[in-house]
Amino acid sequence: MKRSVLKMLMILLGVVIGTTGAMLRHKIGRLMSSKESSSARLEPSNDASNDSNDVSDQEAQKAPDPGNRRQLAELRQAVKLEPNWTRSFELTERSGEVVRSEDLLGQPYVACFFFSTCPGTCKRQSGEMRLLQSKFKGKPIRLVSISVDPEADTPEVLKAYAESFNADPKQWLFLTGAMEKIIKVGSEMFFLPGVEKRGHPDRFCLVNAQGELVGSYVWLDGEERELLVKHIEELLASETK
Repeated sequence: MKRSVLKMLMILLGVVIGTTGAMLRHKIGRLMSSKESSSARLEPSNDASNDSNDVSDQEAQKAPDPGNRRQLAELRQAVKLEPNWTRSFELTERSGEVVRSEDLLGQPYVACFFFSTCPGTCKRQSGEMRLLQSKFKGKPIRLVSISVDPEADTPEVLKAYAESFNADPKQWLFLTGAMEKIIKVGSEMFFLPGVEKRGHPDRFCLVNAQGELVGSYVWLDGEERELLVKHIEELLASETK
């Protein structure tokens, strides 16, 4: 198995939200140093260092991490070492226009994954996005809903779905594209396990104006929704300074 594939597996296994970025960094660090000699790794000083790192990782696990911001910072740093990692996307909006992640720079945005025929939580999720649209109407922030059923969710279907939620086309985008690309965007840009055809986690992802993922929130949890709003307001305030 290629070393790059091993790195990806280590990262995705460590990204089940609730694990810490410190743990991931420790694992990737060990993987990246695999070329070091085994004798060097067995030296007493290295063992002591590893023990110290393990204690630090345990302490990091216990520390509060609202919105998983510390974890995500660690993950962003870790994947800089992976040359083939997905760092941008190019998808089709309900208008039929191509939207690139670079087009979203300059404003923060909240992203989520859904599909229009979802029998589960998608409509509730879109309802929560609509509430965000109302709360931040006229503010420099976008909302981005990405379909995980591109065969069914054509631009025409997405347009009708968006209209049912009174989605402002200037603020709330609905994107679709090739499924394999969407899976990579979900797992590698938003660090979300479980993005697959007609499947997705119930999370809102907050991206800052520089295109960096800075928060991840379980939208089903009222406290986490409030935390998302707080972090959005912090981002908007920082952009106006």
